[in-house]
Amino acid sequence: MLKNPSFIKALIDENILTQEDSERLNEKFGGNAGAILSYLAKGSVAKRDLLGKMWGDSLGIAYVPIAKTLIKPDAIKKIPENFARNNVMLPLYKLGDALTIAVANPTNTLALKEAERLAGCPVSPVFSFSDEIKDAIDINYQSDSGLSELVNRIAESALFKGTSTITEEQLKKLAGDQAVVEFVRNMLLLAMKERASDIHIEPEEEKVKIRFRIDGVLQERLKLDSRLLAPLVSRLKIIAKLDITEKRKPQDGRVSLELTTHSADFRFSSVPTIYGEKIVLRVLGQIKKKEVPDLSEMNFSTTVMKTLNRIIDSPNGVFFVTGPTGSGKTTTLYAVLKSLNKPGINIMTIEDPVEYRLTGVNQVQVNHTINLDFGSALRSFLRQDPDIILVGEIRDAETAKIASQAALTGHLVLTTMHTNNSLQAVTRLMEIGVEPFLVAPSIIGVMAQRLVRKICDNCKEPYNLSPEEVEDYFISDGKTEVVFYRGKGCEQCNGTGYSGRIPIHEIFIMNSEIRKLVSKGASILEIQERAKKTGYTTLRYDGMKKVLRGLTTVEELDRVTVVEEEL
Repeated sequence: MLKNPSFIKALIDENILTQEDSERLNEKFGGNAGAILSYLAKGSVAKRDLLGKMWGDSLGIAYVPIAKTLIKPDAIKKIPENFARNNVMLPLYKLGDALTIAVANPTNTLALKEAERLAGCPVSPVFSFSDEIKDAIDINYQSDSGLSELVNRIAESALFKGTSTITEEQLKKLAGDQAVVEFVRNMLLLAMKERASDIHIEPEEEKVKIRFRIDGVLQERLKLDSRLLAPLVSRLKIIAKLDITEKRKPQDGRVSLELTTHSADFRFSSVPTIYGEKIVLRVLGQIKKKEVPDLSEMNFSTTVMKTLNRIIDSPNGVFFVTGPTGSGKTTTLYAVLKSLNKPGINIMTIEDPVEYRLTGVNQVQVNHTINLDFGSALRSFLRQDPDIILVGEIRDAETAKIASQAALTGHLVLTTMHTNNSLQAVTRLMEIGVEPFLVAPSIIGVMAQRLVRKICDNCKEPYNLSPEEVEDYFISDGKTEVVFYRGKGCEQCNGTGYSGRIPIHEIFIMNSEIRKLVSKGASILEIQERAKKTGYTTLRYDGMKKVLRGLTTVEELDRVTVVEEEL
């Protein structure tokens, strides 16, 4: 039991509790201030953070919300997992000689002294909520070697012995085997730890390959004996509530991983191949809560930012963000919404799915089972007196026409479309059946974007280009030295030299001359020539500026723009 009268007093002083409330809670929890804190913290994130700060202040140490903290892998290695679990503490990072450790009970001096001995350096405790620490321990202590040990345990199972084929009954037993259960859970946790967007389980003739898509690129994590495919797939199907006996046709479902603070969801998809079922799990829940970024955090170049501000300052019209799936279109539009979100504005969105939550915005989820699609929702929105409308994606002529008409009747419409570049959005609308006389006046601007991997800050190094390389990329005077950057590869980036992703952009505004061309049904080449005269530049141009700034590499730029430039 932990008494903390200064915390209770602070709650009363800040009008979070009345004197009567505090007496009632003291009686209910037997004077245990820690229990009162846990009880009060069951609410919004903002309230939880305020209470955490007050608790830390009352004990004379800082409060750190785990979900918003960068946890360093080298710090994790300083404290053994069992000790961290038993004492509900998590090493976060090292500053100078001291190791910063998040602890649920900062008054446990014996545990902190033992942590110092284990780490071999002084420790600096900060307060974090116990449930957040437990989730972070589950995730951050995962490793490839830990999964390999579980694989060995599964292979040694008696259920595998004495038969070359596995019956349905054995399959069910194997799927419930403790080692298989642990392997699946730890694989999902490791994917979350490494910020993977997808997990690929791929059967080959003699092996099963497990790969994670990290920062847009697949990286191999593990190879298993082909016999382990059946129990692994069966376990996933059981969690997803699918038929484990059906292996001949594709199945789709959802896998939920229960954590202390919340459940993390994964979209399950299976496809039969010649060597067995290939599974892809799309990671829908990450360690860090998704927060809508500010426009200033989006790595826009100065010219793109200036053009974007001109577009979103318009009182009406359609603004498109284009690019392939997973190129960050929705994140960009939400950053725009965040900047436009004011008390006097009515903003409504229709999405599939709703990826972000933004206070003050009315968000609607598509529901095909009741025929609530983009078109029907958009028609209803126009009777809701909106100022700004976000449409998750323009997929058909009906939605495109309603969006164009909404723009012409005084609404600002933000939406996305799948095209290779920004200019194609204009011609694509006409291709799906929107008349040129609607397209030309309704569009105010289009921005295309891609995501490129960001150079790891921990191992970034500069290098000079040879004269030949300078000639390949630039119009050179033969004298100016050009410096590019690359990542050497380190533990923090798993040896890849990259950590995280940044967007590259191209953007144009519809002016009167381009509108005339569009209304006449001009080709994309004619539109492009006119746009260039008004300052339009390509994705590759913006990407090269970010290469020169040391944010990404020319290899990444070639990976996402070379095909487009050749076309």
